[in-house]
Amino acid sequence: MLLTEIRRNQKLAAKRNPMYDRNRFAKFLIYLFTAFWAAYLILIGVTLPIAFEEGFPTMEPYDMLNACLPGFLFIDFLLRFLFPTPVQQIKPYLLLPIKKQQLINVLLVQVGLKAFNLFWLFFFVPFAAMTVVRFYGVTGVVCYALGIWLLMVANAYWSVLVRTLQRRHIVWVLLPVGCYVLLAVGGFFYSYVSDFSMALGEALIQGRILAYLGILVVIALLAFLNSRVQIACIYSELNRREKMPQVKHAGRYRFLNHFGLTGEYMKLELKMIFRNKAPRKNFQMMSIVIVLFALALFGMSHTEEATWFTLYLYSIYCFTGYAISILSRIMAYEGAYLDGLMMRRDSLLHLFRAKYYVYCLLLLIPLVCLLPSVIWSNCSVSMLVSQLVYTAGVTFPVIMLLALVNRKTAPLDASLMGKGQWNSPFQMLAVAFAFFVPMALCRILLLWMEPSTAYLVCTLLGVPGIVLHPLWCKLLYQKVFQKRHSLMEDLRETR
Repeated sequence: MLLTEIRRNQKLAAKRNPMYDRNRFAKFLIYLFTAFWAAYLILIGVTLPIAFEEGFPTMEPYDMLNACLPGFLFIDFLLRFLFPTPVQQIKPYLLLPIKKQQLINVLLVQVGLKAFNLFWLFFFVPFAAMTVVRFYGVTGVVCYALGIWLLMVANAYWSVLVRTLQRRHIVWVLLPVGCYVLLAVGGFFYSYVSDFSMALGEALIQGRILAYLGILVVIALLAFLNSRVQIACIYSELNRREKMPQVKHAGRYRFLNHFGLTGEYMKLELKMIFRNKAPRKNFQMMSIVIVLFALALFGMSHTEEATWFTLYLYSIYCFTGYAISILSRIMAYEGAYLDGLMMRRDSLLHLFRAKYYVYCLLLLIPLVCLLPSVIWSNCSVSMLVSQLVYTAGVTFPVIMLLALVNRKTAPLDASLMGKGQWNSPFQMLAVAFAFFVPMALCRILLLWMEPSTAYLVCTLLGVPGIVLHPLWCKLLYQKVFQKRHSLMEDLRETR
């Protein structure tokens, strides 16, 4: 069977990767991280019915959740931009005597059978077990879970269609934007969207065949459209070349000339982020995530029910976003041109300082995004300042230590989830450190002191890292320079 053969080839390709031995532990950490988010969704699914019952006593909790189904589908739609499209996976099979239409169909079947389509059930099944089972029993929970899975499959095909068209021409971005703007207008100013979503959710709970048939028809229609579009785009995608940006302003970033050689490397870092596909896509996606989290924080900080955990969690995500998405690949992106960097003895030292300065400057973006939560809401100024200083003084130095262990070159033109995005198990540990240690530390401090004092301690922990950055940058450079021969060998082998 072609589906089985393609799946077997994909597993063999992963095993033949030169980084397979290191990636096995990284996969374990990915599974552990996934298990954490699954547990987090289960916790929300169990506790959210209580909040709905207290906030909306005249309505059933599952009706309120069903009214929010378009929002869940929108979040799921955004997350799927991290995955490759079937056209990007078909290239190795084009020389085989297999019909291209058959290959596309098999790859589309894989899209529908992805395990990610089941991930949201970690939230919906516990929620249904707390609310639906009282009225419709276990059968209602099973029917509801089946309906949610079908909706996620339809959303997967919708996402693949949009991503393929968007890669063909940027104008196709207007298609999803227009659809979601209409849904937002219909949801906020009229009740059409919420009423339809509530009716659909209740029909799924009751196991009405027409509701399932309607979703299946949508899935079949989207699958057919995907099949036609993928075939039409297959050669244009494979022969696609990124348009090289024309350098019209040779004196761009001229203000960095005052910083000497370090300023030149700051220019190099900025050009790497904004001119190359992989870092640019990471920067764009993380900017969108930061804005969304800032908006969510602004909305939650207006409510009295918002917990300290939620507010602090969202602020951490905003400040550490660029570090975990781009800076964690330190020396991986540079592996493509490391030979040039090694021509001067102190080049890496200036590079490390430039990276630190650039990402400290990028902290201004989440700070500006979070200012409305400080000015017009009850979000604490000391909390944001402490997190900013802690990120610059503790999180950045820890993530930059990955320069000692990142030994796999990450291509500058890969997609978000393409080759070389995860470099080593230590990269996963650094990301986990950036996410969880600040929260755990502040939580422990709050057990013995007032919030303002705890935030002050977090701020003081970050000050030495900022003041002493010339010293630890030099120590990092010396350690990397001692390992330069093995580092260059590993990076060359994985180009």
